[in-house]
Amino acid sequence: MQVLLAAGQAKQVLLQAVAAQRQGHALNLQPGRAQLVTAHQAQNQLTARLADQHLAPNVLTCHAMDTLMAVESNYELIQALLSKSE
Repeated sequence: MQVLLAAGQAKQVLLQAVAAQRQGHALNLQPGRAQLVTAHQAQNQLTARLADQHLAPNVLTCHAMDTLMAVESNYELIQALLSKSE
């Protein structure tokens, strides 16, 4: 559940950053990236726990990992489209 919650929070923060950027504020993706890091850490812990216990992921685990992948893709797309070139 931690993976799903952190990924959902990351998505919300990223969408807020895009909305703020549309209103003329600087694009700040760092809080969203921090939430993604938290989600990845939770995913790594979950994966290790499943492996240690020789368990297969359940439907909730698969959903959480899929959500994390989708939000990570959103982050990368937002970054590519809206970040200033250096």
